[in-house]
Amino acid sequence: MIRHPQKVIKTIWFAHLSLTTLAALTPSSIEVHITDENVEPIDFEEEVDLVGITGMIMHSKRAYEIARAFRERGIPVVMGGPHASSLPEEAKQHADAVVIGEAELVWREVLEDVQKGRLKPFYKADRFCSMKGLPFPRIDLLRKDAYMTTHCVQTTRGCPYQCDFCYVTHFFGKTYRCRPVEEVIQEVSRLDGDFIVFVDDNIAGNRLFAKELFTRLKPLKKKWASQASLTLTRDRELLRLAAESGCVSLFIGIESLSPDNLKEVNKSFNRTYEFEESLKLIHDHDIMVLAGFIFGLDHDDEGVFERTLRFCEKNRIELPSFFLLTPLPGTRLFQKMESEGRLLHKDWSQYNGATVVFRPKLMTEETLQRGFNWVCQETYSWSSIVKRVFHPQQRFYTRVLSNMAYRSIAKRTPKSPLPALSKILQKMNDTIPVQNTWNLIHRVGERMAEKGFLFGEKSPEVLRLYSTYNERLRTLFIHLEGSLDQHGAKELAKRLKNTLSEKIDQVIIDFENVVAFSQDAISFLSRRDLFQKEEGKLWMAINTPPLG
Repeated sequence: MIRHPQKVIKTIWFAHLSLTTLAALTPSSIEVHITDENVEPIDFEEEVDLVGITGMIMHSKRAYEIARAFRERGIPVVMGGPHASSLPEEAKQHADAVVIGEAELVWREVLEDVQKGRLKPFYKADRFCSMKGLPFPRIDLLRKDAYMTTHCVQTTRGCPYQCDFCYVTHFFGKTYRCRPVEEVIQEVSRLDGDFIVFVDDNIAGNRLFAKELFTRLKPLKKKWASQASLTLTRDRELLRLAAESGCVSLFIGIESLSPDNLKEVNKSFNRTYEFEESLKLIHDHDIMVLAGFIFGLDHDDEGVFERTLRFCEKNRIELPSFFLLTPLPGTRLFQKMESEGRLLHKDWSQYNGATVVFRPKLMTEETLQRGFNWVCQETYSWSSIVKRVFHPQQRFYTRVLSNMAYRSIAKRTPKSPLPALSKILQKMNDTIPVQNTWNLIHRVGERMAEKGFLFGEKSPEVLRLYSTYNERLRTLFIHLEGSLDQHGAKELAKRLKNTLSEKIDQVIIDFENVVAFSQDAISFLSRRDLFQKEEGKLWMAINTPPLG
């Protein structure tokens, strides 16, 4: 279990609503006490009649230890939450009963069965609960001084999207439900102070609901933070209403800069070509961005860490959060990894988003872990903080304090060097301008027709390089796209020469998407032996234009 210092929790941590919601569902005749072990120790000698435990997968080992301590005293234990719901049979080995999924429709039954002394092994509602008339969470039972805020409100449950790696879809059954706006406004109005955290997984998943909510929030003059997808920026009115209603911070799951990665995990609604403009729009509305990135997806090579860091700096992402791809039980990703034999183990305490627990496709486990460690530390170095934080937007003090808290966490990450081929990969994922277009020959034929290139079209004025290194095969794959003149050929040859490394056994250059070329360029590359087609050679070319 990863523990953070109390000062860090106080700066960036908000309270969760699982146990406070259960407390609100409990009859007033029953006394309830909540202990969050993140902020205070558990009193294992406390006189209680029932213990309820919730937690994420990485907390399971500790949850089982807590359960054992109370059960040894003869106190019944009920477990629930994401991990227990995903692996109820496992959780039942450590508890007297397991609540699977949402508790609203079964919690009263659990309490009644406890009083009768006949707990059932499992409790699962036959439907999802209505979002209408839910009791307000008992945040009065939390230590208010221990968190950044306890003023947390949920307006929706679930997410309209179904990303393969996310447990939200699994837990909430592919549903997205909204509370009545009037009830949300009532709950917000009764909270003192001027800052609220909406703990939704996607507060703008239903645009009509979100617009009504933001409109009704505006007169309350609260500042708020939440989580949303980048699709929010495609509706300018929605973004404007969010800002006008008091939105000051959004966590956004960018996940990857690779469209292939996003497509593979069912998140292609994130459009990489929109990223920079979308982030600018959010910043233009004085909203701070907390962005999530995942490393270890199947199209990630060891250049991904530096590439992601430079993206964060260029786009002034105030608080980047990095995670190693973690296959959570119950998700499609877990099923895929397990069926492919890529899980390294099932020690759930290591499934914490910061430890490699699977076999990556293009990197070794060691390279992925070292690259992750490097980017965590480098992103929260003073030089990177300055690049991301020092700009004229509002809430400068908040940005600095938050980065200092994240920096204290990053400093606990083991020091690791930048992966060896990172600099090479940055140069091999680039654009080379075309200097002479007058002698370019349009490449015609079946492949170009499939790509939609029409005879008579103006040739692209750049040569784009897309490169991926497969560490397991010790092979660098280079895909060329656009136009290739002699200048581009010379620059390409120069860069290829610089790729020579003891880590690379072969370089495969794919010319399939070169739509125009000059004979001078082709002759030059041929003389440099870069058009070889024999397997086993250092340089190997495929889908080449015709020679001479």
